[in-house]
Amino acid sequence: MSKNIIGLPDSQFSGVLLGIATQVKEYQLCWHLNKILHFNLQRGEDVEIINKKKNKTSVFSFFRFEDDLDKKITYVVANKHHGEYLIPEVKQVDYLLLIRGELSLVQQENLVLQLKNIPIIQLVILLEYGRLRSRNNLTFE
Repeated sequence: MSKNIIGLPDSQFSGVLLGIATQVKEYQLCWHLNKILHFNLQRGEDVEIINKKKNKTSVFSFFRFEDDLDKKITYVVANKHHGEYLIPEVKQVDYLLLIRGELSLVQQENLVLQLKNIPIIQLVILLEYGRLRSRNNLTFE
């Protein structure tokens, strides 16, 4: 399997990480994000996390968009799979939206406002990447 690295060490992380709660499937969410935020999210290889203690593999859907003009990379990753969580600290969110690249505070606030105005989205929360205990789950092999 190819290696998808969206997480980075705290000192190298630059961007924003948001949690999104919605009742729709991932492809519907990405369609709305593409249309409203002018992304071009494309489905990538699903992320598999193996829990050796439970002898269980969880599969999380993965979408990616690289904006060459702004030098930003956007990811949407499912947070839930059959009762398992990619980032268990935020069980209330269904998807993680991570944008790597420089975003000003105003840009972050505008992004959150735009997301909150999408009717299918019920909750948007700003997550502090450095405070997540399971942020290593955002490094996929």
